[in-house]
Amino acid sequence: MRGSTLREVAYDELRQSLLEGRFAPGEAVTVAELSGQLGIGLMPTREAVQQLASRGAFEFLPNRSVRVPVIAGEELASLFDARFLLEGFATARAAENITREELSRVSANLAQLIEHARTRAAAECLAANFEFHFSIYRASRSPLVVEMIEHLWLRMSPLHVRVFRASKRDQDDFLSAMPKHRILVDALRRGDKAKAQTTINAMLAQSLKWHQRTAPSAART
Repeated sequence: MRGSTLREVAYDELRQSLLEGRFAPGEAVTVAELSGQLGIGLMPTREAVQQLASRGAFEFLPNRSVRVPVIAGEELASLFDARFLLEGFATARAAENITREELSRVSANLAQLIEHARTRAAAECLAANFEFHFSIYRASRSPLVVEMIEHLWLRMSPLHVRVFRASKRDQDDFLSAMPKHRILVDALRRGDKAKAQTTINAMLAQSLKWHQRTAPSAART
């Protein structure tokens, strides 16, 4: 039972790290290194990594290390196709169901996101971005859809790290979508499900275009 509990702790820690963009695409690390970072034994850490690998978040390498997959080309476009469907649906449902308390939390998350984006605080910005979006998706009252979105984000979130390793011009281009976040919150406040859905889809379309334009040439092959 103790081993199972430690595996769950390791899984939750690594899962959150992936969702908040603490790993970059192509980043390789050994299970021993992850075990040391988590302060959890090798066996439960390896089991957690295997579980995440089964969800496409890690891939094992021949030298006993694991790597965050590099997503580009058709795989990237396919991932975004699923995001348009699922995140658009969840956002529209959130506009119907969100409470004042939840809306207040979303607004607070957006304020943090805007501040961290302004100061280019990468880790804090990515964590705030995750909380902003998932505070909305959870308000959809569709737990299965939220779980499916999380599965996509486990693979997608490391790509966000690239924003803060890009040139200032490319960073500014990506962060130019920030005003759309305010439009989205306003649509949620008014219960305008159509506007909420078109806004999140516009945000996703802009993100996809950015990633396609800035993808490293090596990832396109």
